[in-house]
Amino acid sequence: MTSSGVLRQTVLACLILSVAVAVIASASGHLDLGLGMVAGLMLGSVNGYFIQGLLNRGAPFMAASLLRILFFSSLVLIAALTMRGSAWTVALGIGLAQLVMVAAGVRSGLRR
Repeated sequence: MTSSGVLRQTVLACLILSVAVAVIASASGHLDLGLGMVAGLMLGSVNGYFIQGLLNRGAPFMAASLLRILFFSSLVLIAALTMRGSAWTVALGIGLAQLVMVAAGVRSGLRR
């Protein structure tokens, strides 16, 4: 499987997780927390495409990594300003998306 296959699996798995989180959060009366987590999952799921695009454009790996860290940190800070008490869920969703990407990569590697 190629890296684009891993990235597609990541986005699909994060989309499925997002639907599950939204349903559970809505049913439990914590829709604001669920929406923050959904936003983080969807943002984090495109992280692989973001790094791939930067590296394809010839950006050095270190610069690309720093740019991604700044980008995602900025998104979490914006969420903190707009969502107030539930902003931590955005960061949690981004982190969970990264774990999904690792799992997709490991699964792909074990198939070879």
